[in-house]
Amino acid sequence: MAKDRRVDDQAAMAMLTYCAVIEIRAMARRHKPLASWPGDDYVACIAWLADLVHNIAMGARRESRWTFWRKQQRPMAWTWAVAGPAGQAWILATLAREGLEWTPPPLPNQASDIDG
Repeated sequence: MAKDRRVDDQAAMAMLTYCAVIEIRAMARRHKPLASWPGDDYVACIAWLADLVHNIAMGARRESRWTFWRKQQRPMAWTWAVAGPAGQAWILATLAREGLEWTPPPLPNQASDIDG
């Protein structure tokens, strides 16, 4: 099996956005949620995934009004911090399924522990 390709935040965001759109379209057509979704409410699953992708899209902007903050943070820092356990699991599983290796940014409380 081929070794996973290491990617940065920009490449991870592009792949995650693409995969989310495909999964949202599939759920809408099949009327079934993701296999990992608890229950059978595919509309709630679509809304959850759309919210997650919205946060990813915000990080994908090249120029933003939060330039100072963005220079201090990795592009995926906000998305990773607000994704919650289910979103983080989806991010990691989706990238792994696509053969991409990505290192998540530290969560805010982990960053303060690292900085001392």
